[in-house]
Amino acid sequence: MFGRTCQATLLIALFLASLGTGVVQSSYGLDESPTQQRSESVSGVVDIPNYRIGDEWVYETQFDVAQLIAQANVSAQLNTLTGDTTNEVTDITYTTDTDGTTVLTYEVDISGTFTSATASDRCGASLEGNTGRLNIDYQGLDVIRARDLALITSDFFLGVDFIPCVFGAPLGFLKQDLGDLTFNNSYSPAKERHDFPLKTGDQWYMPFSATTVVSGSSDYFDPSQFDSTEAENNSWQVIKNEAPNEDEYTPQYTGCDDSYKIAEWNATGVNSGFNWYCPAVRGSVWNKIINPAGFSIDWILKTYNPSDSNNVVASSSPGGRNTQINVQTTTTATLPNAVEQLSIDYTVAGSPVIPIKNTNLQLRYEIANTITNPTTDNNGQAQVALNVSDQVDDTITQSDHTSNGVVVYDPVDRVVGATTVVQDLSVVGVDLVAQANSVIVERTRNGSTTTLSASIGYNALPGDVLSFSLPAQNRGVLTAPSTFMEIETPDGVVTREALSAIAPYAEERLEVDWSVPTDMAIGTADMSFTVDPDENVTADANRSNNAASLSIFIGRAPTADLQVDEGKYTFENITLNASESFDIDGGSVDCRFEIESRVGLIDVIEAPDCWTQWNWSNSGTWSVKVIVIDEELDTDEVQVDVVVLNRAPVFNLTHPTSVEVESPITAQAVNIEDIDTSSPSGQQVTISWPGLDCDEGITQPTCTFTPTVEGPLNITAIATDDDGDTTIIYGEVMVLNIPPTITPPTLFKGGEEIVADENGTWHLNEDEVALLKAVATDSANDAGTVIVEWHPSLADENWTISSIGVASSEPVSWNTSGMHTVQVRAIDDDGASSELQQATVMIHNVAPSVSGLPGNTPVFEDDPLDLTVVPSDTPSDIDTLEVCWDLDANVDGDNDGVADNDCEQTGDSIVASWSTEGIRMITVTVTDDDGASAQQSMNVSVLNLPPTAVIAELTPLDGLTEGDNLTLTGLNSSDTEGDKLTLAYRWDASFLDSDLDGEKTGDDDHVGDTWTIEDLPAGTHTFVLTITDDNGLTSQVEMIISVAEAPPDGIFETISTAVGGTTTAIVLGLLGFIIVGLVLFLLFTRRGSSDLEDFSVFEQGQLATAQKPVAVLPEEQPAVQPAQTEPMATQATPTDAYASPVEAPAPENTGPPLPATGLPDGWTMEQWNYYGAQWLEANQPAPAPVQPIVSQTPPATDAPELQSLLDDLDF
Repeated sequence: MFGRTCQATLLIALFLASLGTGVVQSSYGLDESPTQQRSESVSGVVDIPNYRIGDEWVYETQFDVAQLIAQANVSAQLNTLTGDTTNEVTDITYTTDTDGTTVLTYEVDISGTFTSATASDRCGASLEGNTGRLNIDYQGLDVIRARDLALITSDFFLGVDFIPCVFGAPLGFLKQDLGDLTFNNSYSPAKERHDFPLKTGDQWYMPFSATTVVSGSSDYFDPSQFDSTEAENNSWQVIKNEAPNEDEYTPQYTGCDDSYKIAEWNATGVNSGFNWYCPAVRGSVWNKIINPAGFSIDWILKTYNPSDSNNVVASSSPGGRNTQINVQTTTTATLPNAVEQLSIDYTVAGSPVIPIKNTNLQLRYEIANTITNPTTDNNGQAQVALNVSDQVDDTITQSDHTSNGVVVYDPVDRVVGATTVVQDLSVVGVDLVAQANSVIVERTRNGSTTTLSASIGYNALPGDVLSFSLPAQNRGVLTAPSTFMEIETPDGVVTREALSAIAPYAEERLEVDWSVPTDMAIGTADMSFTVDPDENVTADANRSNNAASLSIFIGRAPTADLQVDEGKYTFENITLNASESFDIDGGSVDCRFEIESRVGLIDVIEAPDCWTQWNWSNSGTWSVKVIVIDEELDTDEVQVDVVVLNRAPVFNLTHPTSVEVESPITAQAVNIEDIDTSSPSGQQVTISWPGLDCDEGITQPTCTFTPTVEGPLNITAIATDDDGDTTIIYGEVMVLNIPPTITPPTLFKGGEEIVADENGTWHLNEDEVALLKAVATDSANDAGTVIVEWHPSLADENWTISSIGVASSEPVSWNTSGMHTVQVRAIDDDGASSELQQATVMIHNVAPSVSGLPGNTPVFEDDPLDLTVVPSDTPSDIDTLEVCWDLDANVDGDNDGVADNDCEQTGDSIVASWSTEGIRMITVTVTDDDGASAQQSMNVSVLNLPPTAVIAELTPLDGLTEGDNLTLTGLNSSDTEGDKLTLAYRWDASFLDSDLDGEKTGDDDHVGDTWTIEDLPAGTHTFVLTITDDNGLTSQVEMIISVAEAPPDGIFETISTAVGGTTTAIVLGLLGFIIVGLVLFLLFTRRGSSDLEDFSVFEQGQLATAQKPVAVLPEEQPAVQPAQTEPMATQATPTDAYASPVEAPAPENTGPPLPATGLPDGWTMEQWNYYGAQWLEANQPAPAPVQPIVSQTPPATDAPELQSLLDDLDF
């Protein structure tokens, strides 16, 4: 349907385009330049205008296609297409004319956009049932000859589209481009729609050939099929000189009260329109084209904007040209081959005018191929003697022999001036002429007035009123004096009217009305008129042309006769015979049939022999009119009604041969056909189903009903067409027992139905209980015994649930996650089963949860920490849970990229410890059998215990003498097991300056857990051991030892000297015995003592009284404080070595004051000493007291070497 709409739309557009240059000519062809007066004595004559580049005319444009649509066999309604057409002179150039000569031309761009939309109707078109907007875009270029405004070529582009409308609004995205076409039109010879100079009554003819070549694209036709070359012979006449007015409508432009109406006829005498030529706007103020195809186009001037002009009012006044070339002939008319003196005046507007001096111009008398180059003088003037030749123009007229244009052109400033040289075969002073060819005849018939064309003669019927405009012309070059005109009407009535003086080649007119008597016989009647009947004008050089008569044929309208066939059906040809029509006044007749082919549609057929055939696709009574046209274009018509018989509809009936009881059955009428319908598709034939209750209604081609009784069932279908004829078909269906049916299952939880997702899937959690529901149906006698059988999961074929009765509601839960398919069916007592209904349910795993971890907890390095969690999950998953412990989130033990999911220990309870200080994030992860997991985390603050430095000697300290070696060790220092492995040992001896800084203290004289000092110097020395753990905490302890000086000459020499020689031997012997005994005693006593007794007295004191430094929280940099050391005891006497061991005191508070409630729960005093300050800061902030570090090292006693030795031997 829409394709037909597009074709209909394009058809309209192509009729518009079929004018060829009609659109263009209507815009510019009537845009003739304002005429120039020949002289002050010459009135009512206008000469050729001139254009300038930039001149612009804007026309209100109206395309009325109502009659075209009515005749085009198109179901349509269309507003008058409206828009604006703009004509603009864009160039002045040289062009090769159709005869091969070069001529000066104007190029005029013409553009317009036309639409069916109006201010109140955004669409304006209804074509073949489709409402929309018709748009036509027009872009053209005309080439116009400057000397006479003849059209040489007209090329234009036509774009046609149709925009469908919905609810009165055009939908641009549905726009259909019906065609993009380019028309190239040429005329040979160039088409002259004016014959300058113009005056009222002028009549001229012009034969020419029009060639059209069409290119472009369209989905609906081949553009080249519109190519054509046609011979034409049009005629024109100036019939009025007044303000333009048509049916009480006037143009928007108001400055054209002095306009000339030029009527146009085609070769057959049919009116083709008119042109109101306005000299003030140098062109048309109103142009109308009437096309026999059934449409008309109006171009009505809105604004005129001439270029190079002053005082312009676009809607009412052209003002004046700033620069102009005025060209005048010396005489009004001249003989062929005479020399005519031309005057050229080139000026600029001013007061006074300003001459344009010494300018080279080009004078073009193109009809004779004469081109000269005059130059203006100091007055801006030039004179040219022109041989007018004997060449004649292409317009045939009785007003003169020929009229040829002369153009003067400034090719630099591109200014044009023009005039017309009029030639006559006899040039005299005065020649009064009764010019029959310039008579204007208007005929009024039945209230309608028509201007008659001399091209086919004047004719009338009894009762017509004829209005004659009779001209008296002066074909002389001098003014004719006043005189009279005598007029004799065809019925013999003679009148006489005065004529005013007539200027050269001008005229005066008298108006006469004559009513054709109703009883006037068929024949020719003459309207006669004589100018100067009394011959009072003695200067009249030729009296033979003073009288004239106009023949009028008084005839009769033709008689129409139409005979048609009867008793014919649709699609049968029916003969329409009007061949008995005749014209009583003689001559042949033509016929035009107007046939009502569809409702509201008229097909027009031209039938010169008055006979045709037609067939209708729909029955009914159809109107046929024949219009009979005689040779005088008089018409008669007759209309008859043609009765076309209807054909009954045909169809086939389809239905199942059997159906189960209480099940719907569909009977359908198919292949429905009514070939002679005119109804829309789907509405041509109605189907009724008597005795059946159809779900679709009672007049649809499909009937769905439900039988309630088993057994044979009769079906009757009746087809009725749009003319009331019927066709009946019968059928039979066997009704059978039916199996049950069941609704799709539904699922409820907590009393509310679970809504499936977009894929039809329910969603539940594992072990969640819900109700499966379904309702079965069956025939009434089976309903109470229906069994509903459920399969809650096809994954478990042994899982079934059954219930009796049509309604089933079963609780169910699923303990495995994933997609489960649920099926249900109903089974009646005959074993018939319903179709399986099924649904899907997605069981979602419920992730486990875990709890039980305490908050952030402190613990010392290497101390065990007991942790227990409580995991939970659904009952079906609780036994499958896996509990994994990640004991340090900073370490990705399994290298999976996630640091807190290592499985370092498993189980609900674990014991953990850490050997290094720091905050450990403990994460427990509980994972079920579906991989879902839950986590809980806590932070454990692993606290560092500071080390305790202890010095032990590996060699005896007793009796150290200068030069001895001494080995000391710090391996007995204490710390946690993990830190012991990383302790750093630094030794400082008070007699060594290892860093050579002049200070013997503060050096690292040795690094390592054990130090052997060789070649001890004499004196009292302090050894300091500093140990540092991996957290930077330190402990320091001192040991003071005395080293005796070695005897100068040896001990025995000293004794000998003191006691004499004999005595020396005795002493030495005694001394040796004592030493041996002492050594034995010492060895015996040392091996037999306990471990604690192995320590010397000063060592025991140090261990007993050494205090632990205060530690800070791991987050802060630990403060390093030297360990307090007990003062070194003086060298013990032998009896001191047996002193009882000193027990270490119980831990005492060396930290901040305890809170009033005592130690916090779970804390030891040792923890309080190190971290009490932090606890107070978080709970009851208070500064921690600082414990002083005291060093008590007694001074060593200086004694002579011998005394020292004796002291060592003192028991």
